[in-house]
Amino acid sequence: MKKAYIVVPFYTGCLGGSLDEKKLTATLNEYGAQGWKFARSIHETKRIAGIFARETHFLVFERDQ
Repeated sequence: MKKAYIVVPFYTGCLGGSLDEKKLTATLNEYGAQGWKFARSIHETKRIAGIFARETHFLVFERDQ
């Protein structure tokens, strides 16, 4: 069976921000309600102006086609 995938970026703030648990939960529930299953997360940190760090968590969802 073929799978379909969608990647949803989830960002933290530039000034030491952390993940917003309520927003993350809402995002997972939103895509779950549409039939998507959370598959994995990919984490990336980028430096901004050499001082600040911004983190991105790419949420990967999958479902059968």
